[in-house]
Amino acid sequence: MTEVRIHTVAEFITELAKCRLQSERIRFFRGHADYQKYKIQPTIYRNSSFIRNESNLIDEAIIRCPADFTESSTFFERLVKLAHYGLPTRLFDVTSNALAALFFACRDKEKTLGEVLVFDIPKGDVKYFSSDTVAVIANLARRPYTFDLENLPSDQDEFNDHEEVGRLLFDIQADKPGFLPRIKIADLRRVLCVRAKLDNARIARQDGAFLLFGTGDRKRRPAQLPDDWIVCGPGKKRIIFSNKHKIKRELESFGISEQTLFPELDYQTKSIVQRFKGRYKRKPKKMARTGRKA
Repeated sequence: MTEVRIHTVAEFITELAKCRLQSERIRFFRGHADYQKYKIQPTIYRNSSFIRNESNLIDEAIIRCPADFTESSTFFERLVKLAHYGLPTRLFDVTSNALAALFFACRDKEKTLGEVLVFDIPKGDVKYFSSDTVAVIANLARRPYTFDLENLPSDQDEFNDHEEVGRLLFDIQADKPGFLPRIKIADLRRVLCVRAKLDNARIARQDGAFLLFGTGDRKRRPAQLPDDWIVCGPGKKRIIFSNKHKIKRELESFGISEQTLFPELDYQTKSIVQRFKGRYKRKPKKMARTGRKA
């Protein structure tokens, strides 16, 4: 593992240019504030209580705010909205904008080392929100904690005839009525990169997408992220930095800031206040000299 410390936006771009993009792959980025503690996993797996109660978390949010979840939205779209408002989900957000990722790595915890992760994902694993496979993996969130693949039949036909899988199929067909009752077992163990609708202003501003994690042999474990997707990150080259405040100031000159990435009014007003804070403070008056000349 190689650690590369960068100090400016120019150095960051130079390091990225050294990472050649493989053919038939699409590059995405993720910035985080503390490279020593961060794990590449969705929030639902960062606390054992969350994954134990995954379906309950979602149902509680929907019954309390039903107007925010229209009947026309798919379950994946509901997960996107829930993640937007801070609910733990099996989504891991990424961006196709390297400078946006750099901003997020600098946004918080100015005393820690930030990092930008780089993923080169095969085109076949990048899906649109309307994909059948996306619906299959997303609806795993509705299954109970006991939905363990290791306890289900390994034969494809027997698997699809199983009662627990039948319930999963019911949920999928609620999203996609035309979905054929045949789930590929391997699909449930996949990680996909999903391009969501840009009807969310924040996702549009941030050039956002999501890694959607399936399950391991047990539901309490996430699907394994393919190691060859990671170009910069754990076990590979690490792009890290500490002078976050300086880099954030540089990013402003590239049009990357809290104000440009977060279009919501509360973020806009916060940024405006910060920009004007102290600008019109009165300067302290100088004390008049009272001493006499000899």
